[in-house]
Amino acid sequence: ASAAGMQREEDKSAADSSDGFALTSESSGTAANVLPAGRKLIRNISMDVETDAYEALVTSLQEKVYELGGYIEQSDMSGGSQNSYRHPSSKYASITARIPADKVDSFITAVESSGNAISKSESTQDVTLQYSDLESRKKSLETEQDKLWEFLEKAESVDTVITLQQRLTEVRYQLESMESQLRLYDNQVEYSEVHLTVSEVTSFTPVAPESAATRINKG
Repeated sequence: ASAAGMQREEDKSAADSSDGFALTSESSGTAANVLPAGRKLIRNISMDVETDAYEALVTSLQEKVYELGGYIEQSDMSGGSQNSYRHPSSKYASITARIPADKVDSFITAVESSGNAISKSESTQDVTLQYSDLESRKKSLETEQDKLWEFLEKAESVDTVITLQQRLTEVRYQLESMESQLRLYDNQVEYSEVHLTVSEVTSFTPVAPESAATRINKG
């Protein structure tokens, strides 16, 4: 029993050292607001934009992302080199940005006012139920883990100790997986994904104004 108690302290110390930073960093933000009154919505937006001032537009969009507290998740640039006719090819950028959910509309407005937005699509995924289910299962496993530690401290046979240790390992693995998924959900909910394609053109593609029915459907 004493050996089991010592092992418990060692395992808890190792768990604290490996997970402590992540849990601490979450405590002042998302962890303090687990399952808020609002729903857990993941918002994704895609836009195609044309511009005749490619360098200026790309730079201004990147600066706007950081200004709003977001970050660039992925960025690919192409074009600008000479083609077979010794003329520079058109420039093209593909940018995936993460913008705070409460500021993403401001970013979209900035994009639409800076270039010729020829298309925009948006999707919203409600993960409230999945998030709630994960939280419930996590709490159940944490309760089981505490019980397993109690049994391990009182175990007298080697076989019992081994069996309990194996189950503890399984529970810890499942808890780490759930915590990772919850942190992923938190990030996706708090930071909306905006995927932009920016094309350099010499003349803009005409964009027909939205009809009243289209605006109502979007609303």
